[in-house]
Amino acid sequence: MDDIDRKAVMLLLNATLMSEEEIEKTLKVLRRMARIKKRREKNIRSIKDVLDYWACQAYKTSMKA
Repeated sequence: MDDIDRKAVMLLLNATLMSEEEIEKTLKVLRRMARIKKRREKNIRSIKDVLDYWACQAYKTSMKA
């Protein structure tokens, strides 16, 4: 997991405490980050795959705590 993955997972973990407006802004940021990640790594099929991966990692992290 690289820096962009860690930042995305932290954003998702903090999303439970955000208002609706903050969540919408966070989703826009996450989509931008996913686009960057997709450009860097050619084996990623879609932005949704990146977002799903981050959501899964955030879930696993939250269950450990």
